[in-house]
Amino acid sequence: MRLATPIAGFAALAYALLAASLSAPWLSRLDAAAFALLYDARPAWVQLAVMLGWCGSLAGTLTVSTLLGLALRRLGRAAWPGLPLFLACVWGVNWLLKSATARPRPGLEALMATHSSSFPSGHAMGAAALGLAAAWLMSQRWPSRQALWWPLGVIWLLSGGLARVVLGVHHFSDIMAGYMAAVVLVAGFHSLAGRFSR
Repeated sequence: MRLATPIAGFAALAYALLAASLSAPWLSRLDAAAFALLYDARPAWVQLAVMLGWCGSLAGTLTVSTLLGLALRRLGRAAWPGLPLFLACVWGVNWLLKSATARPRPGLEALMATHSSSFPSGHAMGAAALGLAAAWLMSQRWPSRQALWWPLGVIWLLSGGLARVVLGVHHFSDIMAGYMAAVVLVAGFHSLAGRFSR
């Protein structure tokens, strides 16, 4: 994956642009347009969004990464214990990034409880990190099925992140920043994984 470094560089620049633009009118308009499209308080949508949000939650990402890491342990230490340890690090980095920005949550009626600041979205970051890292590991284990693993990873990433906009607990830009931060971290995981394989 020679593209990992340039993609991570682009993602880091996109994250920096979002972080520097938190009070910019263009970003407020983007967030408002996403809310107009996605925010929905109908009970069926809320229930679905809560279920999909589990894909990016701390409990969800650590549970799935542990089970998947154990199932893929034949790949070496990158899968077990690497994958769950990587996800734990992702959550630590998310906490540091949230502490640095302390962006308030959207002014909408939140359709579920929240416990920290808004930027970047931990659910989006966790879902993207797990979806992309898992797709890469699965592609290593079963290369003939790459056309299946990568779309599944992207579906996981989208589910865990965009559900948070539906629930009114994150700005769209929080989600995008979470995705960008995860791409940078997954590139690092990919780079280190070679050192931890058998």
